[in-house]
Amino acid sequence: MSFKVIVEGGNLRFGAAHFITMGGKCERLHGHNYGVSAIVEGPLGPDSYVVDFVLLKHTLRDICEILDHRFLLPLKNEQFVLQESDGHWQINYGDRRYVFPSRDVLPLPLDNVTAERLAEYISEALAKALQAEYGDRPLKISVGVEEAPGQTAWYSRDA
Repeated sequence: MSFKVIVEGGNLRFGAAHFITMGGKCERLHGHNYGVSAIVEGPLGPDSYVVDFVLLKHTLRDICEILDHRFLLPLKNEQFVLQESDGHWQINYGDRRYVFPSRDVLPLPLDNVTAERLAEYISEALAKALQAEYGDRPLKISVGVEEAPGQTAWYSRDA
């Protein structure tokens, strides 16, 4: 038997800048006000709940705060030439050159900063937090990242 809890809306949001590469091209630098949702499925624990709503929302909010008001830099994108020095990140793509103060950049272990990859990144961080709290309880986590109204990418995994 499996139960499901969902958290969404409210302060589960972050604003960030990015650009993605696709089809041999690179988008212009732009940003989104992202929304985050999470579904956690599993058996009831000893206190008759899947996971504590407060812990789930607090953990997601902490993750959103890390991503908020940053330029999200995909460290594994092979189309970018990246260099960090003197407190700045330099990103080269073809004839484009971007320079950002390091304090404004969040380097991420991603190949592209798509909503799909952000959902995966957030779900991994959430899974670590839930495992620390609930041990080996068999949980399934699904995280949605809304890039714009009506445009949400989801990633699901076992915790």
